[in-house]
Amino acid sequence: MMGGFKLGVITDEISQNVEDAIRIAKRYGLDGLELRSVDGKQLHRLGDRRLDEIAAMIRDAGLSVCGLSTPVFKCNLHNKEEVAAHHRMLRRYAELARRFGTGILRGFSFWANRDDYRTAFPGIVRELQHTVPVLEEFGVRLALEADPSVYATNGTKVAALVSEAANPRIRALYDPGNDLWDPDGETPYPDGYEALQGQICHIHVKDAVRENGKTEAVAIGRGEVGYDRLLARLAEDGYDGWLVVETHYRLASELSEEQLKRPSGYAFSAGGEEATEECLESFLGLLRQHGPRVG
Repeated sequence: MMGGFKLGVITDEISQNVEDAIRIAKRYGLDGLELRSVDGKQLHRLGDRRLDEIAAMIRDAGLSVCGLSTPVFKCNLHNKEEVAAHHRMLRRYAELARRFGTGILRGFSFWANRDDYRTAFPGIVRELQHTVPVLEEFGVRLALEADPSVYATNGTKVAALVSEAANPRIRALYDPGNDLWDPDGETPYPDGYEALQGQICHIHVKDAVRENGKTEAVAIGRGEVGYDRLLARLAEDGYDGWLVVETHYRLASELSEEQLKRPSGYAFSAGGEEATEECLESFLGLLRQHGPRVG
């Protein structure tokens, strides 16, 4: 922990081997790991024995599981079978959250592939509200994340959905880096942050630059998010949750649009360890300068 912030990293941004992620987390003094894909598979596709092994390794290393990066509701809102399958997936991830001792499930607002956000809004809210019985049963929260491939592409849109869903189990995941892919051009900070203020339960950390109509991921602190100002504001506002590095950046290659939409597996993780180390070094430096002061 650095000041009031708990620090983590998404494991498959380093490797598909949990041991590698544990090693990096320990080297950089992190507090926890967020799980997305392991052994080349999304977490919910792993068997119970393997899941128990992963939980034991993380626990024995003295680390927490800070959240599960699920693909829940990256599906077609207008396909009843897909939506039903994702509600079943949510239940499975809620079971896994209990197994791993975490209370955060990341989720989305459906592929934006047929109508616009305003038209889809009531349907999205309906499906979010349908998650509440499962969230209450397992004592977890659904952290809704903005993403350029889904209806809620920025903080303002996520904030409206969370407000309309009107349940404390449905909150917001603030990812300022994702705003740099927002087709509406929302400014990550202060606009994205202030839109979500009071709703944020979890934060992902990445950075990027926009040039000639294209967005390119870069090491944290070298892009347009403005982490110096954001970290100072989080400290000022008393944020005491997780800051989780989601690198989305590689040194010798570039992740494809499809890999960014559906991050998972060995090809996605290739080259991730070196890039994540670079991101962690720069991010920890920023925290020392602009994060909460201790003592």
